Amino acid sequence: MDKIISTLLNKYADNELLLDKLVVNSFIRHHNLDVHEGYLVRFFAKENDGLEQDITLLSDCCTIEDVINIFELVIPQAEKTANGAVYTPKYIRDYIVSHVFPSVGKPLAECLCADISCGCGAFLFTLADYIHTETGLPFAKIYHNLYGIDISEISIRRAKILLALVASAHGETVEENCFNLYKGDSLTFDFWQMPRVWENHGIDVIVGNPPYVRSKHITPEIKQNLSRWNTSRIGNADLYIPFFEIGNSILSETGVLGYITVNTFFKSVNARQLRKYLSAGEISLSIINFGEQLVFKKKLAYTCLVFLSKTPSCSLLFAKADIPDVQNGKIMTFGRIEYSALDNHRGWHLNQNEILQNIRRIETAGEPLGDKYIIKNGIATLANDVFIFRPVHSDDMYYYMIKDGKEYPIEKGVCRDIIKPNILKTEDEIPEKQEKIISPYDSESNLIEEDFFIREYPLAYRYLESCRKVLDARDKGEGDYGAWYAFGRTQAIADKGLKLLFPYMSDLPHFVYMPKKDMLIYCGYAIYNDSEKELLFLKRVLESCVFDYYMKNTSKPYSTGYYSYAKNYVKSFGIYPFNDEQKQHILSIKTKAEVDDYLKEIYNISI
Repeated sequence: MDKIISTLLNKYADNELLLDKLVVNSFIRHHNLDVHEGYLVRFFAKENDGLEQDITLLSDCCTIEDVINIFELVIPQAEKTANGAVYTPKYIRDYIVSHVFPSVGKPLAECLCADISCGCGAFLFTLADYIHTETGLPFAKIYHNLYGIDISEISIRRAKILLALVASAHGETVEENCFNLYKGDSLTFDFWQMPRVWENHGIDVIVGNPPYVRSKHITPEIKQNLSRWNTSRIGNADLYIPFFEIGNSILSETGVLGYITVNTFFKSVNARQLRKYLSAGEISLSIINFGEQLVFKKKLAYTCLVFLSKTPSCSLLFAKADIPDVQNGKIMTFGRIEYSALDNHRGWHLNQNEILQNIRRIETAGEPLGDKYIIKNGIATLANDVFIFRPVHSDDMYYYMIKDGKEYPIEKGVCRDIIKPNILKTEDEIPEKQEKIISPYDSESNLIEEDFFIREYPLAYRYLESCRKVLDARDKGEGDYGAWYAFGRTQAIADKGLKLLFPYMSDLPHFVYMPKKDMLIYCGYAIYNDSEKELLFLKRVLESCVFDYYMKNTSKPYSTGYYSYAKNYVKSFGIYPFNDEQKQHILSIKTKAEVDDYLKEIYNISI
């Protein structure tokens, strides 16, 4: 069936109306419906549409979920990027909807319900279906209290089609005036002007999947609208962030909001204002976190379920869940976390109370890693494939590199050693994995003049000139680096010294001691210190189960079992004030297991 749908979607990708007609007529035929009037009539196929063969093909399997899936799949990629549209699985919609209504404390028939980023109407259907099942109310009456807003006019039309098909499947006919579905930007939309919302003192149930659009993909116009909301006024906010504030602002006093959204707001820098908004407002919050599990197919987004109400609370409820738990409707066991124990600026550590207690003990055991030691990022050329190479051979004057099947000699005097911490796990790998970088900088890290470059290193200059098109395209051609052959960023060019190297992300802590003071790094971090002994001692601490435990409970997880080792996550690890005797003892221990046991005792944690 997926292959049939894919073929049909490609066929009608450029004709929205014909696709809508295909879906409507296929659904009607699949369910053997007798439809003669109402909203759907305008989508009846005509003979000259040429749809009969494809209607027959699609009607073999055209359920409501198939309709939702088709409508989501045909959203143009540009619109998905700009508006954050993504299909929400049925089990997620069912779980959210079934958990918001019991908390409202109001008869279902009287509840005003909304999805303020409704897309093609999947959540609206789930709301309507739940209310119909529980009350037996006709869909026309249910739609009277159902609201949807979306920035896409096409999505709103398809949401109307979806809801009309649902009604027709139950023997009802609905007209367009039954729907409270509006094209609009929720950042600026006046929800209080919708019918009955003012009289009801707000909306009783808000559900949905707020648009996840990264800041870098947001248009200038939308960015301007983001500034209207306290949660997204400062910094480069992602688009989903103000939807908590928007939803809460129009929620009735006894209302409940339920979202599936990305869990990055726990810790991301651009969600600081959101964390402050939730905690300062003592907003009642329940979170079910999926961690590194991927709910959305083909979309690398780490998600959670969030339930919010206006009942004041000085704490939030938190639970970790596996996807099958939600699929099976498991009753979650929540832990309570006081807002006063959370750090809005650094990020929220959300976990079981025992784990949170261990984290506090680790972080308060001594001076934070980021304060006690210098931690730096590697260089950023913005064109690593041009500047960095592994010599195939060398002679007294040149290193030789192969690029696009052609061999280039590069003067040794313009090259420096460099290594990539992201692929490094042990000191034994250093000789094999170190590379060379063409460095157009002098011994004082100043960019060399072009005339000097041409005169002293003509072959390297000629090679870079052959890559000029790539270099000029950095930063979309708008970069000002001092010269076309310079690195994209000046960071780390002058960094020298003994160091511990570690990657951007890892499944286990790997800290590699680098004795070569002049070795540059890229795609990774380094901890600098003048003492070899100090770094080797620190290596043992950071490769211990204590640090691993800390990272796996405070850092950003990835679906591959890896965790982010970004400076923002490692810097708060507390370095116990070891004396010289204790440091020497750690260095003398022969096995990692012994180091682990010793450090667990020092940090007073049981893991």
